[in-house]
Amino acid sequence: MINRLKEYGSILGKGLLSQMAPGVAGGVVNELFHQWNITVARVVEDVRTNRSLWDGMTPEHRRNLKYVKETLGNLDFLTADLIIESIKTDFPAVASMLASWTAANEWLKRQVNDLKSRDL
Repeated sequence: MINRLKEYGSILGKGLLSQMAPGVAGGVVNELFHQWNITVARVVEDVRTNRSLWDGMTPEHRRNLKYVKETLGNLDFLTADLIIESIKTDFPAVASMLASWTAANEWLKRQVNDLKSRDL
């Protein structure tokens, strides 16, 4: 009986986490943008130098990303669109640039794919 309850708890927890993951990830992204003092000029420089988002993440952020990936089995919910949507209130100019400037949008997609493909 206990094993069955643990199994149900694991399934329910995974389901709950999978539903919450995009919102939580959006909040984390928004917080990172604040911590990194992201501006349009900074993003232009990041795109031109192909700066890695991974390199700017703290060990704690990396551990959290690893936990989510291990729990859900993937990071499929993490997309460039999710990031843009998550920052559009606090960083409207940056969000607009990431959505409309092709080079910036492609850079962001590469960064997201890099995060997803890492062996955390």
